[in-house]
Amino acid sequence: MARNEFGAGLADYVVKPVDGLWGVASATSVTFWDARDAGNQYTDLLDAGSTAMTSVRTDEYGALPRFFGPDGVTGMWADAGGSSRSWIEAHKITAGSSVPVSPLDWLNVKDYGARGDGITDDAPALQAAITAASAAGGGTLYVPAGRYILNTALTWSSGVNAVGAGDRVSILQSSNPNLDCISGTDISGVTLQGLQLSGPGRGFGSGVRFTRFSAPSTANITLRDVMIRSFGGDGVFCHELASSVLHRVRVRTCGGIGFHLQAPQDTVLGGASTSLIGCSAEGNVTAGYWLDGMSYTSLTACAAQGSPSGFRLDTCTAVNLTGCGAELCTTGLTVYGGKGAVVAGFTSEASDGTSVWLTNSATGVVLNGVTEVSPGSGATTCVRADTGTIATVLGLTAVKANVLSGTVNRIDPGDGSLVAAGRTVVPSGGTAARMGTAVMAAGTVTVNTTAVGASSVVQLTIQTPGGTVGSPYVNARTAGTSFTIKSTSASDTSTVGWRILDPS
Repeated sequence: MARNEFGAGLADYVVKPVDGLWGVASATSVTFWDARDAGNQYTDLLDAGSTAMTSVRTDEYGALPRFFGPDGVTGMWADAGGSSRSWIEAHKITAGSSVPVSPLDWLNVKDYGARGDGITDDAPALQAAITAASAAGGGTLYVPAGRYILNTALTWSSGVNAVGAGDRVSILQSSNPNLDCISGTDISGVTLQGLQLSGPGRGFGSGVRFTRFSAPSTANITLRDVMIRSFGGDGVFCHELASSVLHRVRVRTCGGIGFHLQAPQDTVLGGASTSLIGCSAEGNVTAGYWLDGMSYTSLTACAAQGSPSGFRLDTCTAVNLTGCGAELCTTGLTVYGGKGAVVAGFTSEASDGTSVWLTNSATGVVLNGVTEVSPGSGATTCVRADTGTIATVLGLTAVKANVLSGTVNRIDPGDGSLVAAGRTVVPSGGTAARMGTAVMAAGTVTVNTTAVGASSVVQLTIQTPGGTVGSPYVNARTAGTSFTIKSTSASDTSTVGWRILDPS
């Protein structure tokens, strides 16, 4: 027969009452029996290293370590010295047993020799845990609080997850500046949660690097509540990421890009259907977010701060930004080519160049509720749309001038009017008025409006005749300031209606 594996699972914790509450029972000796009461004790036990023992001691977190029971036993009654015993079942059946092999449940990396003391090289122990989970068909590694030094990169496997005690306390510390912290090729079905990946502050290594070689995509990847900081390369680099979620991931002070999702158009399934939610990129040297060739992807409530480029969408298709913002970036958002980008509620604060830049024939871009706040001393432009771009802008709040060389349809461009393909089709009032009335005195009147241009066409009609009526005409204009209406009759006091149109 074969021995079955016990312990190191989510339910394998021993607790005890403490001041009326329940707490973990650390360093407690646990024995195992064949009955709820009395019965016979199982003493033929083996620890994870196959050393014989008669009882098991819980770790500092009250968890039972990985161990093996007697031959053929799949369940035992555990006795921790309390008033009753608890039933514990095997969660991994070794080869040769009549019970089918199932994936490993939770594995405590300390059972594989990891120390987390900030001194020991824990890479071999963590790699052994990853290999064990992968060989069993999948599982979850539990990374208790500690600083785990990694002198080499961890090579990840499909179906293997890692869950820490939180991104402040469960820290994977890379020491080699030119190696990644976690890397994998053609992987899928991976969750990393509650961890901090900390780099050496220099070099070329990245925090997470998942690449595709032969698989259609890097699929079903979840990063949640993860901090990535101080790597010389990118914080997160994923190639052909698909059907994945990055949730509350912070990338800080990396030498490359915070979030780099690259999807060259060489596969059918890759680089699509991914969500970034509540993520933050802070002080990364190259860019906060760079999506290259991604499709059908959304960024919601994401922030970029202190990078030359906050967000860059490079030849993407149907990528949406909702409630995102860039602070202290030279360019808040760049849409470089691609089609169907929709940006809703985007704020660029203290940009030192251009808040939103549309270029390289980006088409179908919709900017809804873009707001420019307190641009820096080097800022030049709010929205720049280069020749060949096609966009619709609604509800723009701009401080700096807009440079719209492309085809830009604007609703409420600041004066309440609508501009379609460069033509104003709904005039409005205000300091930038495009229509109104003026009363001549002695056959002349000056109209102040910033809407008039050097090539604007000003239409005039007599609304209410007065005095000796003549024929009104535009006598003079100052582009961006005013124009003067004059009548052929020096005693004309008529009310004149006017309207400004711009040529296409």
